[in-house]
Amino acid sequence: MDSSAADPFARFEEWMAEAAKSEPNDPNAVCLATSTPDGRPSARMVLLKGIDPRGFVFYTNLESRKGGELAANPEAALCFHWKTLQRSVRVEGRV
Repeated sequence: MDSSAADPFARFEEWMAEAAKSEPNDPNAVCLATSTPDGRPSARMVLLKGIDPRGFVFYTNLESRKGGELAANPEAALCFHWKTLQRSVRVEGRV
C-alpha cells in the first residue's frame, strides 16, 4: 500500500505540491468556514501558510469577524479546490 494512502497529511502534501505546479493562481487558497455565535454559517477565502503535525496553518486578524467567530466557537472547516487537478480536500476540526 502507498504510504501516503495511510497518512492523510502525507497525501495532502503530495496533492498540494501537484497543485503548486498546475494551478495558475494561489494553489494555497482555501475556503474557511466558521459559524457565528448564534450558529449561522460563515465562509471566506484565506491562504494556507503551512501544515505541520498539529494541523493546517492560516493567519487571521483576531479582531476580525472571523477571529471573533473562532473565539466563540473554535470549530472550523477548510475546503480546498484544485480545478486543474479535478480534486478537492475537506478538513474539519478544532482550531
